[in-house]
Amino acid sequence: MVCGRDRKDEMSEGVDWRMKVSICIPVYQMDDWQFFLNRNLVSILNQNFKDYEIVVSDDSKDDMIKDWLKDYPVKYFKNEGQKGNASNRNNAFNCGTGDLLKMLDEDDYFASGNSLADIVKCFTSSFNWLITGCIHNANGQIFNKHIPYYSSSENTIGSPSVLTIRKEVMERFNNSFVWILDLDLYRRLFKKYGLPKILPYVNVVIGIHKGQATNLIDDNKKNYEQQLIPFL
Repeated sequence: MVCGRDRKDEMSEGVDWRMKVSICIPVYQMDDWQFFLNRNLVSILNQNFKDYEIVVSDDSKDDMIKDWLKDYPVKYFKNEGQKGNASNRNNAFNCGTGDLLKMLDEDDYFASGNSLADIVKCFTSSFNWLITGCIHNANGQIFNKHIPYYSSSENTIGSPSVLTIRKEVMERFNNSFVWILDLDLYRRLFKKYGLPKILPYVNVVIGIHKGQATNLIDDNKKNYEQQLIPFL
């Protein structure tokens, strides 16, 4: 189901301001992580909707990110040993206490000050998961606006940063996957809850750079997991 929008530019109307959102950020020491994480956090702090908590799950080998975050209003959690992408995402979700759990990768960020309010506004009681539109940023070049839709055969939704789920939803990323972990989760959410609510506007910006996780996955691993899609 597609969610429409009727709002003033400066702030969304019709928002349930009683609903709390956990913004869940899985982090690790990627290249230029200070720049990306600061951009991410600034976009959160600039949101008009203020009933949120920032949950950071750190999969780094040391406390460098923890020390860097000391002046930011975040709830910080450190994995015991490096657990990997899927487990780090799951820990971020599991540590959230809000009514809604919003995934936002450290190299991604909200597109406007209304992004969080628009998500809350669209989340009605009849839906358990929501996906939003996004656009991409590679070194300041903005391109590839994407409006998501559900497909069982390929990832037409996009990055996990476009995903928000209710806290009651217990589906999580599969630790066995590194390339199709998002498609696998989307398929399981569909099987259990049906089609997602869709916010067909650019809500988040996806950071594109050489150090992002998808560029570090071995091609053999990608090909192997790609062959598993029909059996999910």
